[in-house]
Amino acid sequence: MLSRIVLLCGFLAALPLFSQDRPNVLFIAVDDLNDWVGCLGGHPQAKTPNIDGLAARGVLFANAHCAAPLCNPSRTALLFGKRPTTTGVVGNMDDWRKFDSLQGSESLPQFFRRHGYFTAAAGKIFHANHGGWRGALTHAEGAPYAGRSGFGQPEAWDERFPAKTIQLPMAPVLIDSHRNGINHHWDWGPIDFKADVTEDGQVSRWAVRQLRAEHSKPFFLAVGIYRPHDPQYAPSEYFDEHPLANVELPTILASDLDDIPAIAKRYTRAANNYEAMIRKHNALQSATRGYLASVTFADDMIGRVLKALEASRYADNTVVILFSDHGYHIGEKQKYHKSTLWEESTRVPLIVSAPGVAVPGGLSARAVSLIDIYPTLAQLASLDAPEDLDGESLVPLLRDPAAPRSAPALTTRQGRHHAVRTDRWRYIRYSDGSEELYDHEADRMEWNNLANDAAHAVTKQRLADELGRMLN
Repeated sequence: MLSRIVLLCGFLAALPLFSQDRPNVLFIAVDDLNDWVGCLGGHPQAKTPNIDGLAARGVLFANAHCAAPLCNPSRTALLFGKRPTTTGVVGNMDDWRKFDSLQGSESLPQFFRRHGYFTAAAGKIFHANHGGWRGALTHAEGAPYAGRSGFGQPEAWDERFPAKTIQLPMAPVLIDSHRNGINHHWDWGPIDFKADVTEDGQVSRWAVRQLRAEHSKPFFLAVGIYRPHDPQYAPSEYFDEHPLANVELPTILASDLDDIPAIAKRYTRAANNYEAMIRKHNALQSATRGYLASVTFADDMIGRVLKALEASRYADNTVVILFSDHGYHIGEKQKYHKSTLWEESTRVPLIVSAPGVAVPGGLSARAVSLIDIYPTLAQLASLDAPEDLDGESLVPLLRDPAAPRSAPALTTRQGRHHAVRTDRWRYIRYSDGSEELYDHEADRMEWNNLANDAAHAVTKQRLADELGRMLN
């Protein structure tokens, strides 16, 4: 009898552990996705059934904002749970691995790996960029942003696709082919390739294989979806879903810049003014189509991953978090791109589905930040988060989407200019002291700068004081 018990124990010990005490984490990072998502209502023709379906199963944070409106500082902030004002990582060329401020700090995947999780990733998680032909074909220090490797962290992962030292798979069509007919860097247009051979197709197929595999430990699976980042290339069928003649233009006010400070106008009308180029070629409708098609394509690739999870043995014990690293302007405020402190550039989709914790179909209007992701996932996994994080766990909002928050969301541009977003207000202060103030109850598009309106002086001072506290 004893020998049979020993044999049985040995047999059970060898079986994969399909039911863990700690939840798995599916971490989906989308690049350059603004609120043109069905559940956020940013554009009436946005087709995102898979993201919308995830929102129906979890909590949608409808007032979520990036820590910086640019890829590298945003991703560094959320992956370390620290603001750019804490780390000093404020630009796309800032290699966080060389910053003294982050020496000794654990990234989010490192943290989960140290606590016994199997960590795996594909696609852009830390910053990386194809950067044209040179960046795509190399992954060395000399390429833009170190090319497809970017500022990656090989030691954070047990497995990585396409390789431990390369974040981005090779694209079938590289930037600079000028498919939009405009001779500049920001390109868009259909490509004659099937989804499977695109970067996001390769990444989503890899993620599906991971979700079909047997894992003996809880996993932290990071999936980086590159579209709708430029170049906004997608298989032709996704452009066919958005016929050019039917594409609705975003709502744009011609006089929108009349009441903003001079410093903000200078940044908007910089030398690489893509919006001016697009306007010169009368291509805003085509650009809008390119973005919509890329969003539809990204949603389809995300759907592959979510459907694989739903069909897997891990469905009931996996936290899913989906976010974009920052927003994107499509002509609003005479801007086509990112890197501003206005709503289009800072507001991002953020959805958390946590079985048994998150209210299905919950909608939170509380102002939250992407740096809140780190402490949130740590708490959901019953792990003690590092004490020096700047973020605040979202778990109370997962249980009650109307729960109170202790601080607004802070977004920093270039380390010198800052925006504070509350449930109702946006306050911006630039390095020269000039200001903007917007009331989102009355002005969702931020068309009326109230910073010089005496009727709102008390509100402006309160927000300025809050900004001062957050920067100190």
